[in-house]
Amino acid sequence: MTPSNPPLAAPRRTLEPTHPCIRCGREGVPADAGLCELCNPLELSQPSATQMHGIAAVGIIASIVVLAVAGRAAMAGTGPFQGRIAGVTPVADGLAVTISVANEGTKAAATTCQIKETPAGIGATSQVVQAPLVPARSTIEFTTVVTRFGTEPVTLVAHCKSP
Repeated sequence: MTPSNPPLAAPRRTLEPTHPCIRCGREGVPADAGLCELCNPLELSQPSATQMHGIAAVGIIASIVVLAVAGRAAMAGTGPFQGRIAGVTPVADGLAVTISVANEGTKAAATTCQIKETPAGIGATSQVVQAPLVPARSTIEFTTVVTRFGTEPVTLVAHCKSP
């Protein structure tokens, strides 16, 4: 004897999406909750996504402020720097330029100087050189070779900037 109705298929169970607890990391917390039963035994209202993202944003902003204050404190007292060309001598690769750099600040610091041809026109050639460490309230001279101005001596000017 054959049954007239075929057997019913077993119902398919769909798994509920879960994630770890935001406090202890325990797996299996439903997607609509943030804390597990152990961290929230009284089933108090869960923190919202806006609250969680707000806490993260405040942390990021606080970190940026701390870095800005620390950077400002580290850079305070350096410069301003005054630069001038003390001499220009032709060499095989270009021009040997002697630069005099004065640090008018209260901390020793290094700077960069932009060497330009004078009078400078629009699109004039320039080259940036790194100055060595200049002690506070003192002047140093150093010589460097610049290659962008050819090998014939030209009138140059140095602009040294503060960090």
